[in-house]
Amino acid sequence: MLKIPYGISSFAELRNENYFYADKTQYIELLESYGEKYIFFLRPRRFGKTLFLSTLENYYDLNKKEEFTELFSDLYIEKNKTELANSYHILRFDFSSVATASEEELLYTFLVKVQKAIEVFINKYNLDLQCPESHDPASMLNLFMARVQGEIDQEIYVLIDEYDQFANEMLGEENSKFKKAVSQTGFVRRFYQALKEATADGVVDRIFATGVSPITLDSMTSGFNIAAKLTREPDLNEMMGFTAGELKPLLNSLDISESEKKSLMDKLKEYYNGYLFHQDAKSKVFNSDMVLYFFKYYLRQHKEPEDLIDSNISSDYRKLEQLFALNEEEKTNEILESILNEELQDVVFTREFRLDNRFNADDFKSLLFYLGFLTIKEKTPVNIKLGLPNYAIKEIYFEFFSKIIEDYSGQEIFSSETRKTVAELALNGNIEPLVEEIEVILNSLSNRDLILFDEKYIKLLFISYLILSKFYNVKSEYEVETGYIDLVLFKKEIEAVNYEALIELKYIKKSDYQKQKSKLLSKKIKEAKEQLLSYGEAEEFKQKENLKKWIIIFAGAEVVHLEEI
Repeated sequence: MLKIPYGISSFAELRNENYFYADKTQYIELLESYGEKYIFFLRPRRFGKTLFLSTLENYYDLNKKEEFTELFSDLYIEKNKTELANSYHILRFDFSSVATASEEELLYTFLVKVQKAIEVFINKYNLDLQCPESHDPASMLNLFMARVQGEIDQEIYVLIDEYDQFANEMLGEENSKFKKAVSQTGFVRRFYQALKEATADGVVDRIFATGVSPITLDSMTSGFNIAAKLTREPDLNEMMGFTAGELKPLLNSLDISESEKKSLMDKLKEYYNGYLFHQDAKSKVFNSDMVLYFFKYYLRQHKEPEDLIDSNISSDYRKLEQLFALNEEEKTNEILESILNEELQDVVFTREFRLDNRFNADDFKSLLFYLGFLTIKEKTPVNIKLGLPNYAIKEIYFEFFSKIIEDYSGQEIFSSETRKTVAELALNGNIEPLVEEIEVILNSLSNRDLILFDEKYIKLLFISYLILSKFYNVKSEYEVETGYIDLVLFKKEIEAVNYEALIELKYIKKSDYQKQKSKLLSKKIKEAKEQLLSYGEAEEFKQKENLKKWIIIFAGAEVVHLEEI
């Protein structure tokens, strides 16, 4: 059985223990060809950044010279070795899990991370040095650089993992802690100034730093103005994450037919693919951790996991609430509604973030892009269009939307009881309990005057219930030969679902319904019936045995017609 390296980010461990590894070593040569010495590269959480840093560490570390062939055999870089291979001392900082509860804790844990990196360096290269004692990260680094310069013959390559993790934790909170840390006298800014000075002094020759968003780097301005930002370089689009081609060994390890492999690849593309970091890049990429989680489960259980995202990953991505607090509620709610309806978002990417200024729409959408909640879908002569990358991220948005509705309505949108309403549909083909549940939520919202009722909002509520139930893969505005279906419910392999469904939703304003009840209702019923009958004739639905077709018509918050066709 192929060994899946889910949760493993050590290059040496992957290679020595024969785990699956997608060869990314060609990017070592490419990065060197750029001539940039101080690189910052951003990708969403859980995208293979730490493993790539580990690859660089093993390639450039002079202590790894004797292990080069063992580690890099059969990889691109073995036959294309550069002059800089195994020529540096590696100083690696890992700023993940820096605590942010208070200013004191932020400073202390950042300092501990710096101290640990220096101590590892001293021990690795067997230097006759002690880590300098200081309560300030910049002073500690300055003292170390001054002392180490006379102890080593070759220069230092600095690797920084999650340079901005602490800042992302604080997004949406009161940001005085962050501003203080990166201000003119802030300890984070002064740390990077010390690093910049070390490059000028000739101790540090190269830097490669990873992170998620550019906010921290932009906020330091002249504190670290030597960085080359290569995040949106088109030729580096596939440097992290997986391409479809890189997944072939994983698919080929499965004891299934070619048609099953194709079907599985289609699912993987729908669930985890779709990321494009430059409009001119050649291929969309998969989130690597999400794919590895899927395969690890699939190889053991021979079926797809119920949860598309492991809880270890989802905790990183389920921070939409913090992000949406960065802007005015009315504006962010408009953007959220538009995203939920899978409308493309026009954006001019923010060139430089400033937390001193209120985020505008472009700032907000740009940040959603960097964090992996939106990706590039199209380019036009004037701007870029962003959209949802995949179904896994769509689920996260609908979880967030559900929480908003719960807060507004005072009703729990999803629980074991409400899941039973979707189970009744999935197992017995009865949609009435679900419709009644939606009515309860709508009535509680209308009483508070917190929602504008129309077909669009009602559809979002239906999708929320259906997605959170885990029974169905839910499609909205699903295209068939004869038009677009409001809702299509495709069963997942993970559940013993008996029924799939096509749903046509119609909405009548309550005031209009009271004036022209029978006329309007008859018109809507006729229209919906014709549409559903037409949609049901689509080629992909003809062979489905237990396919339900429902018309649901709302007048205000009330269901005035429910009919199975």
